[in-house]
Amino acid sequence: LSNSRHRPDLTQQPTFLRAQEALETLLKSKVTLAGVSTSGWMPFFQLTNLRQAAQRRGGAGLAESLANKAELTTKDCLELPKPDSLGGKLLEAVQATASVTSQGYTATLRTLLSGAAGGALPRCGLARGALVLTLAYASGQHPVMPEEAVHALVPGAAPGPGAETQGLQLMGDDWVLQELRKASSLALPLLALSPWPVVEALELLSHPGRIEITVADAVQKLLGIKSHPLLARALSPQETRPRSYLFRVNPYREMVSDMVRHSRLPFCGLIPFMRMILNVAKTAMEAGCPAGHVGEEGASGAEHCEFSFLEGGPHLGDCALWAATTLRLAGVQLRAIAFEPLPDASSLFQQSVAENGLAGSVQVRPAALGLGGGRTAEMVYYRGHNGQATVNYGDFPSMNPQEVVRIPVPETALDDEVPATWPLVDALKLSVNGAERHTLGGARRLLSQRRVCSVLMHATKCFRGRRPASEDPAPTMPNASRFSFELMQYLQEGNLELFEHVDSDAGPRRGAVRRLYSPLDMDSVFDDPALTEQVYFLALSRDRRCTRAQRHFHAAAGRPEGGQLEYQGS
Repeated sequence: LSNSRHRPDLTQQPTFLRAQEALETLLKSKVTLAGVSTSGWMPFFQLTNLRQAAQRRGGAGLAESLANKAELTTKDCLELPKPDSLGGKLLEAVQATASVTSQGYTATLRTLLSGAAGGALPRCGLARGALVLTLAYASGQHPVMPEEAVHALVPGAAPGPGAETQGLQLMGDDWVLQELRKASSLALPLLALSPWPVVEALELLSHPGRIEITVADAVQKLLGIKSHPLLARALSPQETRPRSYLFRVNPYREMVSDMVRHSRLPFCGLIPFMRMILNVAKTAMEAGCPAGHVGEEGASGAEHCEFSFLEGGPHLGDCALWAATTLRLAGVQLRAIAFEPLPDASSLFQQSVAENGLAGSVQVRPAALGLGGGRTAEMVYYRGHNGQATVNYGDFPSMNPQEVVRIPVPETALDDEVPATWPLVDALKLSVNGAERHTLGGARRLLSQRRVCSVLMHATKCFRGRRPASEDPAPTMPNASRFSFELMQYLQEGNLELFEHVDSDAGPRRGAVRRLYSPLDMDSVFDDPALTEQVYFLALSRDRRCTRAQRHFHAAAGRPEGGQLEYQGS
């Protein structure tokens, strides 16, 4: 359909005929279309592409096959309703939802009951099914509370969002299946050419907006840990504290959201941060938190039962929500502030925080980190990849509006955001895609006051904002890049030592931890052809007050507690 110079005829394509046979088999079974949609196989995504291509190519031979079928009783499903009719208004609403502009119950009822549009409801089952399925999609975005099942036992109680969604899916299924079974062997051509976007509605249902993520799965599958005190608690059915959390993702196709839906794991790429959190949890459990017992070293319970971190670029909150749930399970009192500039991502993050009862532990600020001072930054990303959004420094590979999204956002400085009541920040986690230098430049007061105890960054994301010394040299060290020079300067002002950590499980430098003494050392990391996403910059304060970060830094770097930190790798 995409490449042929000749008018295509899908009815002669073996692959299309096999797909048609598969749909006929499905229609004869007891499987629901909504069930197929949410199975994880995503056939309606492929069918959406086929439908769009067939309509671009004048029906691709399918229109003739439908027209020649004398006994076809579904011709109403091929007619485009008049724009001012009730059918036209409903088609407009359904198409809007299929384009991820959900209409909801109120707008649909207003269209049905206002009388402004003339005519009756379309007789086509695809029309009615598409309408109901888009309402099911809208209903499915609402939180389903645990008490809904109990509430349903109350006589006369209205159904909750979960029951409403399930009922709408079944109703929509019935309408669509009735129409497709009438079409029999022409069900697939009918779906491809009907103006009613049933396929798109079913495709939307394959992208639920909320995913349950367990603490244990992340520990086992992302960190590869099979035995741990926290893991035992996370797997215990007798544990009363939450062992999982509901995670809000984009309810449409978007790279990070799709990965989370598929894997049921947080998309937390900074593995050293996860190891640090897990070690904090272990120490807290050994200290008997939250009871405030005295630890082995005689430290007070508060020393082991509290933790604080700042996060730049959390996107949907993958790392922060997992960390907050993990530490709550271990009895640790967490204080965290996360800065997410994208309006949609920060809104979903805030919903996840509220729905999981974490508002007392995690604050979400809708702003980009940088130098602050009332500045506005522009975020840019490829469509469908907003998890990779970066500050636009004028060097993004494309500025084509059909390919990229550009969003102006407020910029803030950490010096203006961290409360004075926080004596220390145990960890500063940055995933800001090249804005690390300006982020630390906006935290110079915190750093000079020795209030930042550790910093964790992706080397490859830092690389996004660094230009080599030949293009942007440091003023007083022309052999070094300005990026590395200033980043190292800010860390040294904060009394922090910087390390490179290779967190790979293969290669000659597997697990290596190397101290970086100068901007030239940092540049050598950037210039290394072997640089991968498994290379991190980890910085640790020498300040005597930073005992928590110092206690857990070895774990973050994958080194045994109490052993030598630097390691050449193996």
